Amino acid sequence: MTQNKPIDWKTWLLLLLCTAGLFWFSYRLFALLCYRPSSDLSIHMTWAGECSFSDWRSFFHHAAHPMWHMLVTLAKGLFGFSLEQTSAAVTALCKAAEFFLIALLFFREETLRGWRAVLAALCCVLVSSLRLAFYNPTVYLGVGTPNTWHSPTQMISMVWMLLCVPYVARCYDDGMALTGTEHPRLNWKRQALLCLLLLCSLAAKPTFMQTFLPAACLFYLVQWIRRPKATPFVVQTLLWVLPAVALMVLQYLYYFGIIVPYQSGMVLEMSWAKLGSVLLATLLIQAFPLYALWVCRRQKKDTLFWLTLWMDVTGVVEFLILGESGRRAADGNFGWGMMGAALMLWVVMLPRFLRDIRERGKPSPAHWAGLGLLLWHLGSGIYYLYYLVTSGNAL
Repeated sequence: MTQNKPIDWKTWLLLLLCTAGLFWFSYRLFALLCYRPSSDLSIHMTWAGECSFSDWRSFFHHAAHPMWHMLVTLAKGLFGFSLEQTSAAVTALCKAAEFFLIALLFFREETLRGWRAVLAALCCVLVSSLRLAFYNPTVYLGVGTPNTWHSPTQMISMVWMLLCVPYVARCYDDGMALTGTEHPRLNWKRQALLCLLLLCSLAAKPTFMQTFLPAACLFYLVQWIRRPKATPFVVQTLLWVLPAVALMVLQYLYYFGIIVPYQSGMVLEMSWAKLGSVLLATLLIQAFPLYALWVCRRQKKDTLFWLTLWMDVTGVVEFLILGESGRRAADGNFGWGMMGAALMLWVVMLPRFLRDIRERGKPSPAHWAGLGLLLWHLGSGIYYLYYLVTSGNAL
């Protein structure tokens, strides 16, 4: 259910104040992490310090997704701040942009008018996996989280995910509405924008597309089989997505030793032990949105819902069956896609859960249980931030 009522100035002011506050807090935290050698932020900062626009190849010495490193190099040159200050500021902007985009999505929900949308968006960027003192006392290690605070490339990737997934859903809805008409294709400018967004997401980090591309292909295939008259639109979309597919293939050739010297390989990695750990991690990361799926099972499902659900399932399956060999064997890099998809599922399911409460008039016992899960996630996320600030550790 979308909201057509304009957003009042008080809500915009609240959103801007919260965005500024989140930027300030994030900057202070990331400034600390820059000085912790084992953190991803510190490592990527070091790589960015080696980059220069006078030698474009320097951006690809360590990774095939140089967007964050380019932004740090550009900002450092423009404003003259230290490498640590610039790295912290660029990463904080990514976290603030993530919050801002989630709030804009929530403004479309009639259930989340005004300050409720801002509060729900803030909740989405603070939640973490459920903390069990006997299993994951530091919250992140051994489980993961929908909101990472140590990886700058994952955070910038989430910004592009929040732009790409809703846009793809809207393009699909508009394209299907043209099926059977005299002009059954979308305007080429809209498809070109889709191509650009996907390419930018890959330049940020390919882990989002790693889950979204197969999920979207399966979704489009099923809908195409059901509605063969949509062939012109489906083929048009496929052609505009091909450049992103080509770039993604090049990136994986880079990472798995075809373009650069061998560092690691992609392998099938399945075991009963891994099955148990992945399913438990999925449950701890997504307990609330999975519970909300059951509570809201009778609600009408839109394209954004199905794309997100398919992406989430794809992320879990990839993490379950794929791994790496070589020096990155223990890095768990196929978990990034699962964690990113989990955040998108949070963004989709939180408004649906709150809408269900409103439509029923008052919370039922099932709703109270869901709110309890939500508070547990939120408390775990706040504890994780406290742990990062006070412990001196990077994860």
